[in-house]
Amino acid sequence: MTAEVVWESVLDDRYDCKVTRNSEYSGQLKVLDNQTKETLYDEEVFLSHGAFFGPDVADVADWRDKIVKVVDGES
Repeated sequence: MTAEVVWESVLDDRYDCKVTRNSEYSGQLKVLDNQTKETLYDEEVFLSHGAFFGPDVADVADWRDKIVKVVDGES
């Protein structure tokens, strides 16, 4: 059984970014570098309103900020 994908995006045609559901209000944010096949980031994140109809705009903005910092080497 695969985890439910709540949100996913590709940054710079290189980094796979994905949030999968852990529980009703919890997800797992992962960033994978497709060139090196290395997981750059793996953190449990909060899902506002349970993300039943998709992720909250504020959650996505927070995730994107974290992803950019990781990719830019700031985190």
